[in-house]
Amino acid sequence: MAIDYYSVLGVSRDASEKEIKDAYRKLARQLHPDLNPGDKKAAERFKRVNEAHDVLGDSRKRKDYDDFGENWKHADQLRKAGAAGFASGGNPFSGGAGSFFDLFGGGQAGGSPFDGFDGFGRGSMRSTVEGSVDITLEDAYHGATRRVSISGPSGGRTLEVTIPAGIKDGGRIRLNPDPQTEVMLRVRVLPSRRFSRSGDDLVEEVAVDYLDAVLGGEVEVSTMEGRIALTIPAGTQNGRSFKIPDRGMPKRGSGDFGDLIVKVKVRLPERITDQHRQLFQQLRELESHSTGADVAGD
Repeated sequence: MAIDYYSVLGVSRDASEKEIKDAYRKLARQLHPDLNPGDKKAAERFKRVNEAHDVLGDSRKRKDYDDFGENWKHADQLRKAGAAGFASGGNPFSGGAGSFFDLFGGGQAGGSPFDGFDGFGRGSMRSTVEGSVDITLEDAYHGATRRVSISGPSGGRTLEVTIPAGIKDGGRIRLNPDPQTEVMLRVRVLPSRRFSRSGDDLVEEVAVDYLDAVLGGEVEVSTMEGRIALTIPAGTQNGRSFKIPDRGMPKRGSGDFGDLIVKVKVRLPERITDQHRQLFQQLRELESHSTGADVAGD
């Protein structure tokens, strides 16, 4: 049974690009293998979610899927066959003379219109193989290599693909393993539990003790190269951001780096003792007197 990619992501067929992207990110976080170790069902769903996003997240592939369903990979050939059939005055899908099946050498007993051309280029013309490869944000930072298996005019083979440092989610890598085959890979950068990405910048949320926020202090923050200390000035408000230059993602082709943006999340005490309560009450009274004195001075 064909897989309905819209159902896999839980979106309607007229969903916007943002709705598709949001649905994918939510499911990818829930089903990520790191969060579901040993769960085969979650791993299978994770694979299908990535497959659905690979198609619906690409406007051209999505149109092909909407037009031809499970045969979307053969969309170009179907359109060419349709155009040729109609140009000859017939119905290209009727099975008669000049039909789609004749154009692709089908129509024989037991034959298939896709025999000799399965979307991976087993034909006489130059073929394009499309696929995707998943990497982590850390892989995108450092660069990585992946091995992918393809089928082409010369048969199946395994290629080693170099993932350049700084590549973004949705970036494409083109390979030409032989004169008759072009391989186009779409890179999917999986969500990170530590960072979110904004262009070439990395964004991290860090918890800061309320006393350090009030009095000032230090907190450790993660970077792609290890942990560093960040000075928190006295009076730091919840939600304040600090920029650490050159600790973001590498900028492709320049040798420069983006910034690390650290957002402060002030952590309040979960348990307050009687002594804490007395001290906070004294602080409240002190603040009240201080405010009253300011008003009187005005």
